[in-house]
Amino acid sequence: MQQLWRWRKVLIVIGILVLVGLIYNTSQPRERLSLIESGLRDVLSPLQFALTRVTQGVVGVVEALKDVRTLRQRNAYLEGKVVELQTLVYQLSELKRENEFLREALEFKTSTTYDLLAAEVIGRNPVDWLSTVTINKGRSHGVEKGMAVITGTGVVGIVEDVTQFTSTILLAIDPRSAIGGMVSESGDPVLVEGDADNPGFFVLTPLDRDTVVEPGDVVLTSGLSRLFPKRIPIGEVVAVQPANYNLSFEAVVRPFVDFAHLSYVFVVLQDEIL
Repeated sequence: MQQLWRWRKVLIVIGILVLVGLIYNTSQPRERLSLIESGLRDVLSPLQFALTRVTQGVVGVVEALKDVRTLRQRNAYLEGKVVELQTLVYQLSELKRENEFLREALEFKTSTTYDLLAAEVIGRNPVDWLSTVTINKGRSHGVEKGMAVITGTGVVGIVEDVTQFTSTILLAIDPRSAIGGMVSESGDPVLVEGDADNPGFFVLTPLDRDTVVEPGDVVLTSGLSRLFPKRIPIGEVVAVQPANYNLSFEAVVRPFVDFAHLSYVFVVLQDEIL
């Protein structure tokens, strides 16, 4: 057993010497490889090629993962910019609409003698979009129940309820609303109410049997009810039809005001409208 161990040590020493010799021999400058080096290179070259390909593949996967992470970060950044730009576009659109209203308001106020209070629509009836709206002006701004509400294009409604800083407006197209009107062409008096059968329209009822109304006629406020200023546009007659209750006819009137997209209105502050 000791003899076997002695031979093992001898072989280890010989192996170390051979390895040192190979290292020394290969480290010297020469023109040709030794036979052993050539053999080792031929034997190990397939393994070296395989290891190189595997290494390249791993490096490629790592680079691809880095690219994916970079792309995700870039996409997140760009998505954030898109949201910012969309918000900016919306804000600019709101400012443009507000500027247009203020310009129209200035022109409208200079063309009338009434004391008008500009207000913004801040809420609507969630159950019936065309019934009532809430504005951002109330008792502290001089608004009172029963005051008329208009725009530069026509009649909007009547102040139905008032708080310190807000007011609820009953829209003129609501079936509960009734306005004293007149036919622009003839001056004949008519009653204009919200049409329950045609939401968003008015129904016109003549107050005189001799009244004649035709499609295309313009209907204005008469001023007789003392709720609205006289000759404020209400709408245009689009249809005339036979009426019940022995009346001669009824007419469907399309409002001039776009009630579905109300943003700004005017409250007429006069205590008494003549």
